[in-house]
Amino acid sequence: MGAGVSAAASRRFHWYLGGIGVGAIAMGLQVVLFPWILVGVLHETPDRVGLAQTAVLLPSLLLILWGGALSDNRHLGTWLRALFRLYALPCCVLLAAAVGGWLDYRLLLLFGVGYGTITAFVQPAREGLLPQLCGADLQRAVAQSTFAQFAAQSLGILAAGQLDRIGLPWLLGGQLLLFLAAASLFGRAQPAHEGRQAGAREVPAGVLSGLREVWQLPRLRALMLVVSITGFFGFGAYLVAVPLMVREIYQGGSGLFSGVQLCFTLGVLVANLLFIRRGAARERPGRMLIASLFGRGVILVGLTMQLPLAMLFPAVLVWGMFSGQAITLGRILTHTLAPETHRSRVVSVYQLAFFGTAPIGAWLTGEVVAAAGVLPALALLGVCTMVAAGLATLTPVWRAEGETR
Repeated sequence: MGAGVSAAASRRFHWYLGGIGVGAIAMGLQVVLFPWILVGVLHETPDRVGLAQTAVLLPSLLLILWGGALSDNRHLGTWLRALFRLYALPCCVLLAAAVGGWLDYRLLLLFGVGYGTITAFVQPAREGLLPQLCGADLQRAVAQSTFAQFAAQSLGILAAGQLDRIGLPWLLGGQLLLFLAAASLFGRAQPAHEGRQAGAREVPAGVLSGLREVWQLPRLRALMLVVSITGFFGFGAYLVAVPLMVREIYQGGSGLFSGVQLCFTLGVLVANLLFIRRGAARERPGRMLIASLFGRGVILVGLTMQLPLAMLFPAVLVWGMFSGQAITLGRILTHTLAPETHRSRVVSVYQLAFFGTAPIGAWLTGEVVAAAGVLPALALLGVCTMVAAGLATLTPVWRAEGETR
């Protein structure tokens, strides 16, 4: 009987990974299609493109804590199935507009707000379901889900790159079907009669209870500080400095930049594949997280040397490996340090710390690039990252130990 229960649990977890992967393909399509419609179809100005992208990101930043609070007292398989089905509403509107030829800027703004709002509730629910399905080895499960997410997202990006051959309506229709398929997979991962039931646990009310929980626990508080530093410097370099470096230092176009992106993503995948196979950093994930932060600083400084292309691609791949390691270890520590009754909302604080600093970091990086140039900006980001890693060794994160559930 024990073997049967174990096999059933493994099957549930694989349904979960399937939901992660299928949903990530759809989201990979979103990464390319949404800005392409703005730039290639509507020919919007840069400021209006930026506003539309903000419409996608801002709801997540504003609502993700609420999403975490709601997820902690719901049956997450059912909740995720409903949320992924809800993606069909904005997707159907966009698909109908593409087929009917009435795409316009206002519609894109509404789509962005709707898509971003749903995502704010999906992210903490998806993370909250993981520990309920993964069994004893949480670290390996987090690495597997990260690998599945980035690998599948890469497939979505590659598919969107075939836009001229396939056509926008077909890709939008495929995205709609993928979201519905992901809804079914999450529902199968945790059927309604299994797992934590809605209202089964009493949890402290209030959207801000996750913030209070993080503030009251020194290790969680320090972890969120390290994660916010990761987002601040990392996103500033990746979203602003690197594209400008490709254009201004290497005189490259979209092909070179795509190659750089692919190397970075490959690095993330390699890091998680190694983690899955070798189970690295099980005992001291905090130290490995800080070491990865320092390693990224070294890579950023190295990029200022105007590396030849034969060295640029491997350097970016290593940067992606450090980043992939940091993403996985940050998630592992958040799951293991968070109280079970508050896990989804603590995860939402983690996501807020990681992504919430990105807009500020990107804006400041742009200002530094405008004032001093690309290479000095990269050097400053790299040095600040290494200094931040050194200071992080004085926090409880350095002493954090891995746990299994």
